[in-house]
Amino acid sequence: MDELQRYKERLHIALNAAKICIFEVDLTRQLYTFFENAEVIFGVSGDKILKDVRSFQTLDPEAYRRACSEYFSHPDDEDVIQEAFSAVLRGETVTYEARMRAGGSAFVWCRIDAVPIIRDGVPSRMIGVITDIAEQREKTEQLQQAAWMDDFTGLCKKGHAIQQIESILQRRKKETYALIILDIDNFKVFNDTYGHDRGDRIIREVARIMKREFQDTDILSRFGGDEFLIFLPFRQERPQLPAGLEKLIRFEADGLICTNSIGVALYPQDGSDFGELFHRADQALYRAKESKACVVFSSQTGGDE
Repeated sequence: MDELQRYKERLHIALNAAKICIFEVDLTRQLYTFFENAEVIFGVSGDKILKDVRSFQTLDPEAYRRACSEYFSHPDDEDVIQEAFSAVLRGETVTYEARMRAGGSAFVWCRIDAVPIIRDGVPSRMIGVITDIAEQREKTEQLQQAAWMDDFTGLCKKGHAIQQIESILQRRKKETYALIILDIDNFKVFNDTYGHDRGDRIIREVARIMKREFQDTDILSRFGGDEFLIFLPFRQERPQLPAGLEKLIRFEADGLICTNSIGVALYPQDGSDFGELFHRADQALYRAKESKACVVFSSQTGGDE
């Protein structure tokens, strides 16, 4: 017994050091039967988790899956988790990353390794290991951000902005979005007249206003030298879009009054992919500069010219 106790103590120390917890699920009964060291990741005991999810076993399989997903996982990771669970039911070992919580805790980025235990040719139990990878994810995201962000403005680089937009359009086909192109009026004149230093300050001021007026979830990009792009959900009741654009139409930078011309295209009515939307927004931008209308929506251009 003394040796068994020492083994448990060593295991507990190792799990804590590695920020790992272990769980077991009886797949045939839809019942979590074991949850060890949950405190190190979620701040709640395994006993509480087992008690919270015990009632799920009376649900039908689809309702059970939804209940577990709502209890443990972030909504945006549902597809990843569903695929992993389906693989376990096929008898496959899986490894995936997702944001997890338990007992109402905050979400934590975790790596989950799940192994099905086969009995009579059918997966009867699942043993899983949850590892806290929040610190590694943060370091990785910092490195990615450094690679994706324009050092001069702190906005997203062109290539990464396009990738993000294309990904959103593929995943959320039923939503409505606005693609907005901004171009600083007469920027070459500013540079030639006042020097590149003051021109640089104008570019930084546009970026600062964009970051202040729009949300962190919106895609904000420096798309070229003095050209910028904004991509965001478009809802008539959302005030940020018109208010944000109004602040960018005319602004002061380093004692100079500056203006932007702005072209807007809407998804899906103006295009089904990034290329079409950009073309429409660029047409609208051209019309804005030509007519000095400040902001022009693609629908106002009358289509291809």
